[in-house]
Amino acid sequence: MPRPEIICHMVTSLDGRLLPDRWPVCQESLASLYDGVAERFGADGWIVGRKTMEHYIATGPCSTMPEAQPRADIVANAKGRAIGICFDRRGRLRPESGEVDGDHLVLVLSERVSAEHADDLAARGVSVFFAGPDGEDIAGVLPRIAEAFGARRLLLEGGGQLNGAFLAADLIDETSTLILPVIDGKSDVPAIYDTKADAKALHLDFISAEDLDDGTVWLRHRVKRA
Repeated sequence: MPRPEIICHMVTSLDGRLLPDRWPVCQESLASLYDGVAERFGADGWIVGRKTMEHYIATGPCSTMPEAQPRADIVANAKGRAIGICFDRRGRLRPESGEVDGDHLVLVLSERVSAEHADDLAARGVSVFFAGPDGEDIAGVLPRIAEAFGARRLLLEGGGQLNGAFLAADLIDETSTLILPVIDGKSDVPAIYDTKADAKALHLDFISAEDLDDGTVWLRHRVKRA
């Protein structure tokens, strides 16, 4: 099965920063606006990095071993729910169940994460997928997730480092960017796309622009490929 369509759905300041807690806006209203736009895509699920998922799930020490051990994915019953995917390469998240924010939890680990930790996650109803020795084989794991859950479209929702990893791997098909009428200005605040890899700049085709509440502008672009 081919990989799912990936739409990077983000909220940002005018200067491309990514810490809304710093901005003089109502966080509840911002979350409602962001989620409302996300629902318009009719996606089968969403993807975040471990730091973003920490808003929902507690963490513990890394669960890694010195050597990687290839092993099979563990697919739980999603019970018809959308999927919430998190890349947790070192196995730090400690979910209590296979549910996150009403959706089915899917954790993507490296093959260095211990079998004991993976088995514990599975016993809690979490689906577990492996993305190579270091957890960086995003291109390899996405089609397997798509096949397991029939996922055709997923929203990539940050943070900046995970977005940057998808960018470097040329795995983003469309961008959905909510630009708030705010300038952050702080030099060390993460950007919505942040990678140290030698990623090429993407050429985008304009899809649409829409004025939303409180001066927010919603821009959509499609990645232009040769």
